[in-house]
Amino acid sequence: MLSGNPAARILVALAAACTLTACGGAEPATAPATSTPPDPSRPPADLHWETYEGVRLPIGDHDGPSNLGTTATGYSHSPQGAALAAINHSTRLSLAPDGEWPQLAAESLIPGPSKDAWVLARAQISITAPIDQKVAPQIAGYKVTSYRPDRTDLTVYSTYSDKSITASPETVMWASGDWRLLLPDPAAKIRTVQSVPVIPPDAVKFDTAK
Repeated sequence: MLSGNPAARILVALAAACTLTACGGAEPATAPATSTPPDPSRPPADLHWETYEGVRLPIGDHDGPSNLGTTATGYSHSPQGAALAAINHSTRLSLAPDGEWPQLAAESLIPGPSKDAWVLARAQISITAPIDQKVAPQIAGYKVTSYRPDRTDLTVYSTYSDKSITASPETVMWASGDWRLLLPDPAAKIRTVQSVPVIPPDAVKFDTAK
């Protein structure tokens, strides 16, 4: 995690083209069925913002989450849905109060050693109040680095009141009909949050004023 940043702990892909051709007797072959390939650089459409435990999170009318409660589930099987899932899952898991995190972990995380390690660590701390607005991050955008229908890797960018910027690598996988967060292998000791000077120009940037 990023040392010295009080908020750093907070921020602790359907390309399946199917071509069908049909020929019958002397009739001409029908045109191949096509689908628009996914475009990771396209921003999620029709975004609005909702606050969770002191942090504003992007919600897409088309890309999800479509189910909001203790958990945020129901994302489109697209790069945009994957990005919104990564942002919502990672932030909510970091901020969830004591009574909510077990359900969030059950519905948001990919099972395995990384989930088990997170659960053990979370059980040893207590969160009972929203984050202080002085250190709350603002989700500024993201960049998809790799998209497959079963897995998406991306970097999420956040800004802070002191003008600093952090980059947090996230991975989500398509499982049980939705995107779920895959936490880093605890044995790999990956640095999960880094300071960066600027948000890359090719990142998808959010208009957080909406």
